[in-house]
Amino acid sequence: MPTTLPFARFIHLMKAIEQLPMPAERFNRHRMQYDYILGQLCMAKAKGKDITVADLTDCAILGSQPTANKRLQELIACGLITSKEGNDRRQRILILSEAGHQYMTACSSAMEKAMQHAHSA
Repeated sequence: MPTTLPFARFIHLMKAIEQLPMPAERFNRHRMQYDYILGQLCMAKAKGKDITVADLTDCAILGSQPTANKRLQELIACGLITSKEGNDRRQRILILSEAGHQYMTACSSAMEKAMQHAHSA
């Protein structure tokens, strides 16, 4: 029988997630939505694909299209993502900025440490 139950490890991991670094104080208010957006951009980049504003504004986790667009604009204002014109003038492609990449790297490192700690507990 393991010394730590899976649910206890899960709770430890969730507490570690709450302690992940924040790029800006206002970021904490809608963190789940921001992290979802940044995660989608990371996954798309890993697959060599682009994500457009339309791809994310149609996502239910981000709420209505105006709310999703507002979250994207907030991330752009924080310097975590940028956008560029796509093939069609009406299309905007979202890109993880260097600051966004550093933030996601810091979060990944913190999560890996928390997972190692949870497995060793």
